[in-house]
Amino acid sequence: MRKTWTTISLLFSMLLCGGMRMSAQQAAATQDEAVRRLETRMDELRTQMTQIQSELDAIRGTKLAPTGSIVSTHAPMGQFSADQQLEAAGKATQNHQTFARDEEDAPRIFNAPLEPDSPGFFQLPGTRTFLRVDGIARTDFIYDPRNSTLTDSFIPSSIPIPSVSGPANFQTSIRGSRFSTDFRIPVGDRGLARTFVQIDFFGANGATAPRLRHFYGQLDNILVGQTFTNFMDPDAFADTLDTQGANSAISVRLPQGRYSFGLGGGTSAYVSVEVPSSNLAFSVNGTAAVPFTPAPDGTVRIRKEWERGHFQVASVFRNLGAKLPNGAKETAFGWGVNGTGGLNVYGKDNFVAQVAYGNGISRYIGDTAPLNLDAAPKSPTNLALRALPVFATNGSYQHYWAAQVRSNVTFGWVQVQSTSFQPPTTYHKSAYASGNLIWNVVGSFDFGAEFLYGWVREKSGATANAPRIQFTGRYTFVKLHPTE
Repeated sequence: MRKTWTTISLLFSMLLCGGMRMSAQQAAATQDEAVRRLETRMDELRTQMTQIQSELDAIRGTKLAPTGSIVSTHAPMGQFSADQQLEAAGKATQNHQTFARDEEDAPRIFNAPLEPDSPGFFQLPGTRTFLRVDGIARTDFIYDPRNSTLTDSFIPSSIPIPSVSGPANFQTSIRGSRFSTDFRIPVGDRGLARTFVQIDFFGANGATAPRLRHFYGQLDNILVGQTFTNFMDPDAFADTLDTQGANSAISVRLPQGRYSFGLGGGTSAYVSVEVPSSNLAFSVNGTAAVPFTPAPDGTVRIRKEWERGHFQVASVFRNLGAKLPNGAKETAFGWGVNGTGGLNVYGKDNFVAQVAYGNGISRYIGDTAPLNLDAAPKSPTNLALRALPVFATNGSYQHYWAAQVRSNVTFGWVQVQSTSFQPPTTYHKSAYASGNLIWNVVGSFDFGAEFLYGWVREKSGATANAPRIQFTGRYTFVKLHPTE
């Protein structure tokens, strides 16, 4: 009997313990299920919060930084489709570097940045505005083997005729230094607004004093202010140490209004109305004619970008005028066509070129801009105004010896056809050649050496030439090409 009760007690104890274990397991399972439900709910809430924040950012344009903070950012300032980014700058255009960095300053369609990750920008506290403060501090060491009366910019048309035999001349200059501010503001459905301001130190009369280079604003594709003429192509500039560049380069900055639009497939179009100027100077019987501008200059440009390069054709139309001493007003129609482009040849090596022709466009060309050769009377007996024919071309090959070392060889040619009214000492043609070696020493410090040669001929047939040797050290505020 005792054995029976012992067995029953043991079975009862086993059943009781098993029930307790089952109750504990059920309780644990219930708790785990509750945790899973709460975690699922938390994930749903996070997703909803992300969606709400995205909608708020879309309405505001971008998320505002907390008041009192400065936020370094590589966040996109505006959204650009792949085609829009290509229309603004293909891979070859983005990678093309020049010592002057003019391609960085140029306005782009849609205000798309030349560097898609927007290096150097930070968000101003409490605003939607992004800002990059940039600039160049440089010193040019210039040696002229004979005193050519050239300034710190190499301009073949200013070489004196006949050539000066000596003495040698050495000069230094910091006038090529620059300071710039670049503001970018997302503007909802209107895309991106940009305001760009830049100065250098090429003051009047050879002074080292501030001079305004750029001051323009662009909202989406509408631009107003002063910047490069729509007739030129800063992406086809030669990579030279000399601040003037090739003698034949179409290079001028003008007040203007411009509108651009994409055509798809990397093609874009641009039209502008720009400040006019009748660059002419002549006298009749000892009395100077007075230039006037009957209408603004107008330009049209078509551009094609692809991964290995770009090509563009631009036209300008002008109305030139002069009031003669006898009170008569003479006008002439000016026009020009400028074809430019760049091509990635091998590795990072590339070639850029320009070919321009027109009547009355000397104002736009580096070597002839100061000479007042837009137009002149046809002959001493016929004072009707004629827009002077001009041909200007240049090409430059850029070779990379290493990621930090590159060289450039550049050649340029300009020719102006004068009239029988103009004196024998009138400028006729000039040539330019240069070769250099540029080394990114460390970080943002670059050093270069360059040899330049210029040749000029006047209407009478007299010629002159001058060589130059230049060394330049440069420090940039923001290093835009980390692979250098």
